[in-house]
Amino acid sequence: MSTLDDPGIVRRAPQLAELIEAQPAAPLDQDRARGVLLGLAVGNLLGLPVEGASRSTIQRAYPQGLRQIDPRERDRPMDDDLAQAVELAEALAHDPDPVSGFADRLVKWRTENGRGIGIMTSTVIDYLEVGLGVPGAARAFWQERGSPETQPNGALMRCAPVALRYALDQDQLIDQTTVTCAVTHFAPGAQWSCILVNAAIAMLLRGHEPSRDELIFAATQDGAPSELIAWTLAIPDAIDDRIAEERVSGHTYLCMQAALWCLDTNDGLEEALIGIVNAGGDTDTNAAVAGAVLGARYGASAIPQRWLECIPDPERIESATQALLKGP
Repeated sequence: MSTLDDPGIVRRAPQLAELIEAQPAAPLDQDRARGVLLGLAVGNLLGLPVEGASRSTIQRAYPQGLRQIDPRERDRPMDDDLAQAVELAEALAHDPDPVSGFADRLVKWRTENGRGIGIMTSTVIDYLEVGLGVPGAARAFWQERGSPETQPNGALMRCAPVALRYALDQDQLIDQTTVTCAVTHFAPGAQWSCILVNAAIAMLLRGHEPSRDELIFAATQDGAPSELIAWTLAIPDAIDDRIAEERVSGHTYLCMQAALWCLDTNDGLEEALIGIVNAGGDTDTNAAVAGAVLGARYGASAIPQRWLECIPDPERIESATQALLKGP
């Protein structure tokens, strides 16, 4: 069965598409567009030193809060959140078949780098290497081990390039979000969390400030899983407390909550990312996804220069962004 006819992959979300389309399709703001991958990068890097730590552990290690990226990161290989996002961006921009191209790129990336790769993603890449294909490899993992509790954020962390590429084509945005998600993550919650976050990013890039309530209502009408809707309705004002209290680290719904919280916060990009990181848990991925949303909201110009100077291979990131904006 091919990706095109697998009934487990969400191919349409007409109410969300209509919500995105209702915003003027003006040329995308360059500062906001550049902010997506750069925001993802700085969020990922800021959270790396404390990944998996509790809020209390981070507070003891950083009494004033962790506020700086390790400058040595500029000379290190990209961590998996950023690396996979860039690989996806380049597949979307350059490969005739972005889905199979991305799968091939992941196999190669794990061999050549693989820094930070999650257990689930690595296992699915094993399945890809033995020929299960897309979405067969991810579907096999989900059927063998899947449950509502095993819906990790490994696709959400990298999905933002699809919003950059298809911000002006809402139907393709939804379709490509889910088929590229299903290269490694087949769970319905993983697909829908990517859809919601990419819809929000696309609307920001189109110059609109998305309403969280409107996004939730449209997703409900489109048949999103009831547990995902429940999580979206339970986003508190104090997202740091929500993250700190959650026992399951790395769940796609918690990461989605942090990202959608960024649509309404008045903290600004820098303070919002610092707050998310210092809450603990899956710090690098929560901040990477939040950083993509904040970058689309506030633009690359809002990212502190001291953070930008720590990003590895910034020229590659910039090139990927511009290639996505040019389209086919």
